[in-house]
Amino acid sequence: MTGGVYWSCVSRGETILVEAGMDEGEGQVTSLAQKLLKKKPTPGWEFQRSRTKGLRGVKFHLYDDGGDERLIWVFACVADSSLEESQQKSFLEKLVYLTEPLRDDDYRWREGELLACQATFGPLLQQRMEQVAQQGRLAMVNQHINTTKQIMSDNIEMLLDRHESLEGLQEKSEELNVMAKQFKKRSEQIRRFQQWQNAKHGLLVGTAVTGVVAAVTVPPLVALLG
Repeated sequence: MTGGVYWSCVSRGETILVEAGMDEGEGQVTSLAQKLLKKKPTPGWEFQRSRTKGLRGVKFHLYDDGGDERLIWVFACVADSSLEESQQKSFLEKLVYLTEPLRDDDYRWREGELLACQATFGPLLQQRMEQVAQQGRLAMVNQHINTTKQIMSDNIEMLLDRHESLEGLQEKSEELNVMAKQFKKRSEQIRRFQQWQNAKHGLLVGTAVTGVVAAVTVPPLVALLG
């Protein structure tokens, strides 16, 4: 499987809902995946590398305020470092689109426990990983451009809106309110700049290609390790 994706998952916060992968390197893939998932969420891309083992981990977050509470969706994968970083990002971007209707409407995705979506989505996830190894760049072709950049922008706006709401509860006078508005205007500019500095932008070059997947069982690799 040289040059392909060795492991991937979709999580809701810290709860892994579905994963697929293999680890033939004495736990190296599993170890890197665990380190990657432990990294603090940001509005953009996150990376974890194992230079000596030739592996690269990539993770992306999507903030969701559509329900009673904010959800943070996590899309992560570990791949051979010979796979281009842009291709690895594109693989995750495909997962964002493939899971969109499920994340919106399926209770198992929004409320399910550990591996709640393994049986239904695991085979499709495994298929997409195999396509990367078999087709390389062809598996990454997509017509959507700059979409993850827009998602990161939305993530940042959600964080800022939440910050504003909390601050609003503490404003008790007109004078303080005027001062707060001036302060917030400046602090928002600084905060946006810092958020964008931390978010690593990637060009979206993958597409959510649908297909028929055989009913197979995909065993978890990381979720049950605790």
